[in-house]
Amino acid sequence: MNGAGKLAALFSVLALLHFVGCATHDDSPAAPTETLATGRKIYVAKCAKCHKLYPPAKYSDEEWAKWMRKMGKKAKLNAEQEVLVSGYIEEVIRTPQRKRNTLN
Repeated sequence: MNGAGKLAALFSVLALLHFVGCATHDDSPAAPTETLATGRKIYVAKCAKCHKLYPPAKYSDEEWAKWMRKMGKKAKLNAEQEVLVSGYIEEVIRTPQRKRNTLN
């Protein structure tokens, strides 16, 4: 799968996770919370041990996706790990930074 195909697959999985999380109302946030926790664990073990997190909100979607692909390869993440780490960064770090930046 080429870079564009991986990016499309990544965004598809993230969108699916988002919609599944929004569609379920069983009052147990376990699945999204567990997914984010797993993404965080991978991020801490594979990414943060080597470098700080650069402010992802300062990059365009295309630039950020490029860096995630590059660093995912360098960290030897499999496709599932890439999705989990990307989901964690997007949900917990990138989106809140963007919201703060638009308020300033």
